[in-house]
Amino acid sequence: MSFGEYLKQLRKDKSISQRELAEKSGVSNAEISRIETGGRQKISPDVLRAIAPILEVPYEELMDKAGYISTNASFMIEHKEAEERFIEIVTPKLIMDGWGVEYTRRGRSIGDIVAKKSKEEWHIDYRYFRTREDNDKHFRDDMRARDILWRTYGRLAIYDKDDITKYTIAVSNEKIYEIILKYPPRLLRLKVTAMFINLEEGKIIDEQFLNG
Repeated sequence: MSFGEYLKQLRKDKSISQRELAEKSGVSNAEISRIETGGRQKISPDVLRAIAPILEVPYEELMDKAGYISTNASFMIEHKEAEERFIEIVTPKLIMDGWGVEYTRRGRSIGDIVAKKSKEEWHIDYRYFRTREDNDKHFRDDMRARDILWRTYGRLAIYDKDDITKYTIAVSNEKIYEIILKYPPRLLRLKVTAMFINLEEGKIIDEQFLNG
């Protein structure tokens, strides 16, 4: 689907005419028509920024569809938004349970959140998995989950700080969560748990110990 076709479909889904979109965004009716019919191949980012709020879609999504954002950059944007949402959900519960909370960017920690209470130190690491829609989805999900676990368990095995008492790998993809539960760590003395979070509902759905 071309960007023009995408824009036309998006506009129709919102029951907005070309004229109405033009009037509300400040972009000329002629320019919108050129985009939708393919007459305008290189759409100005300023045009995309103007029509985004009218169509109720993120500006970044339009930039992505128009070819300005690479697949990797798009993934990074999604990851960042999901991580921020994860922190918003988990932090209040930790504080209510008496934990002091710090946000990290790795370094000496092995999680996005470091929670401390008395002599306990809990590192919580959020991992984002984009939903795939290919025909081999089950295999790919299993492969992605195990790849993350191999690297995570290896990192935990050589972590040289004695202060951490619990580590949690948190995910918002239910299928990935179910797969993680099937592959517990072996020979790790550190308590390790898996956590499933529903970002849309803003809830921690489940947390289970993977060892001990």
